[in-house]
Amino acid sequence: MKKVTGISFVRTAEGLRVAYAYSEIDEDGNVTASNRRGSYINRDEATETFTAALESSIAARLEGE
Repeated sequence: MKKVTGISFVRTAEGLRVAYAYSEIDEDGNVTASNRRGSYINRDEATETFTAALESSIAARLEGE
């Protein structure tokens, strides 16, 4: 099984890059690999909408500090 352990979103010249880290766990619950990483350029409108809402929420929180 693969378990996602981290996610980040970065705006680049190519578009929205989604980066992630994950661990691999065997059927006995043992971690067989950790800190594996991958990334891709987003092409999904739902992800773009989600990240825009998240950025808006963070901006509102910063204004309240």
